[in-house]
Amino acid sequence: MDLKEGDLVVTQPQVEKIRAIIDQLGKGRVGMVYSITSKFDNRTVYGVLIDGEVYYLFADEIKKLEDSC
Repeated sequence: MDLKEGDLVVTQPQVEKIRAIIDQLGKGRVGMVYSITSKFDNRTVYGVLIDGEVYYLFADEIKKLEDSC
């Protein structure tokens, strides 16, 4: 997936299993990619701004919104 800062994304069902944000973030939430600077286990971590809160998510936990329209 080719994501860049400013892209609109929608959260996928995998986010509902993240213990750190359980009951805070569910699938289908729309946000904006805020940053793409972090790496963890050779995977890119995306800072996604949703309702004024930044969540750090992997690519399989979000989907580019424009691709699904």
